[in-house]
Amino acid sequence: MILNKKTAALLAAVFLTLRIASGAGQPETVHVTYHVQAGKLEEFLKVLKAHHPACLKDGLVLQEPHLILSGKEEGDKPVVVEILTWKDGDAPDSVSEHHPEVKKIWDQLNALTEKRGDKRGIEIEIMDIVVGGGSAKPTK
Repeated sequence: MILNKKTAALLAAVFLTLRIASGAGQPETVHVTYHVQAGKLEEFLKVLKAHHPACLKDGLVLQEPHLILSGKEEGDKPVVVEILTWKDGDAPDSVSEHHPEVKKIWDQLNALTEKRGDKRGIEIEIMDIVVGGGSAKPTK
């Protein structure tokens, strides 16, 4: 069967709409470690505190869980950990092209972090939420 351009475009739009309506995928919780440059912690935290609200506004993340922790690494260097849950595993992939406000925040965060040894300035790990010894998947 050969489709004309209009029919192909219509089918593509229908499939895209169905994917969006179906929720695209399961929520994905991440643990992000930021190796913040010395002397930049206050500036970094100001930028980071804008990250989750911007992602919420664009429908990229769930309200909870969201947590920001701050501490020190070897050599008394600042480190920040953020825990958040993307609405699905594809959400962060759309930021560069479709979410300029969040992309701007990411660029600022990258500029305020640094590589430490074999660690990148920003490290991201996908995690499971564990409650009471079992695994609990966040709800939408």
